Amino acid sequence: MPADRPRAEPRNPIKQTRLRLLVSYIAVTAAIMALFAVGFYTYVRSTLVERVDDTLDHVVELVERSLVVVPGPDGEPVVDANYVFAGGDDDPTVEMDLIYLEWFDRRGQVVRSTAVFPRPVPLVRGSLHATVEVSPDHKLRQVTVPMRRAGHLLGYLRVSHQWFEVDRPSRQLFIELSAGVVLTMVMIGLGGWFLTELALRPVRESYDRLKQFTADASHELRTPLAALQTNVQVALADPQPSVDEYRRSLEVTERLTRRLGRLVADLLFLARNEGLQSAEGRICCNLTEILQQVVEEQTPLAQAADLAVQLKSGGPLTVTANPDQMHQLFTNLLSNAIRYTPAGGRVCLGTARDGRDALVEVSDTGIGIAPEHLERIFERFWRVDSARTRQAGGSGLGLAIARTIVENHRGEIHALSEPGRGTTLRVRLPGRPDGQERRPASENTPGALPLEG
Repeated sequence: MPADRPRAEPRNPIKQTRLRLLVSYIAVTAAIMALFAVGFYTYVRSTLVERVDDTLDHVVELVERSLVVVPGPDGEPVVDANYVFAGGDDDPTVEMDLIYLEWFDRRGQVVRSTAVFPRPVPLVRGSLHATVEVSPDHKLRQVTVPMRRAGHLLGYLRVSHQWFEVDRPSRQLFIELSAGVVLTMVMIGLGGWFLTELALRPVRESYDRLKQFTADASHELRTPLAALQTNVQVALADPQPSVDEYRRSLEVTERLTRRLGRLVADLLFLARNEGLQSAEGRICCNLTEILQQVVEEQTPLAQAADLAVQLKSGGPLTVTANPDQMHQLFTNLLSNAIRYTPAGGRVCLGTARDGRDALVEVSDTGIGIAPEHLERIFERFWRVDSARTRQAGGSGLGLAIARTIVENHRGEIHALSEPGRGTTLRVRLPGRPDGQERRPASENTPGALPLEG
């Protein structure tokens, strides 16, 4: 039997995205840094060459001004090289400045020179600057200028400058730029790794929540589907079911189908509305009237559970909201309170105004929630007691939907509870200011909800 192969580690899309972002960030930054380094290097090198060329041109101008022209043996004017090159080969000024002068006659023969090179550099007749190689490790920057007087060619002046004054700084600059680019890219890589982690942290959290939501949704959908399939299989297994048994199977199937439909509807609502801040469908509505409708609809369920439901209004409340979502919000909160309140208990709805905000509290005398669980009751599918919640018929999405609706209306929802003493859910919604709805300042406090009595 072949040995078990190690299972491949599942791909992590967030990690792959982080790596792709980092590589892209480094590649783009490296391209920008390379372009900057090449441009800067080219600029500095060209500046050094221009400085050397300017020096050569300046020397040519000085020499041209100091030329002494005398008649030659053939009557043609010639230059007195002894006067121009008085210092000869040992001129300290010329050697210190690393500038060499050479004078050529009209035939291109060297007459005088202040430089001694390993091999002669051929004369190039013209006035262009050029870089010549004297030996593999010795280069010169030079310019050759024909000298004329009264239309007569006197000869050629060649001025040379050591090339290492350009080559050495350029080489040093190249090394420093290369080291700087490499060091910068390392720092950018480390900084990019840290920044991509910060940038993708919300995505990672959303991805983890999505995976958890998918797993929870699959589990919740599988439970009624399995019960539905089992019920149908049991009904089909009986070749001659009685009418009562057939009806009972249909009732169970219908109940499971209804529960499954509610669960799917809740999931679709959360998928469509989470993080949605659109004002579509929002109108100026009377929140008190909506609460009265919710209480009327939920009263039969409360009476069946031997519970008392009270609505204590602090006056009319006007808010700009989606009426359907407001109805669903308080239906979820009230039905949740009824579901977890024992027989003989009481559920109260109270309203008040705090400045411009509308406050609504849903309180019950139910089983309560431990303080460490209060922050999690608005999470999807989270339950303090999963078995008890399923027996009560809850899917774990009611409070998650409530929080989504409140947050989409830029409101707040909080829970206060003690085990065995009931739970209070407080909703704050931005209200519509209206002078007729304002209450005295002593009553405009969150604690002034008319729940007692």
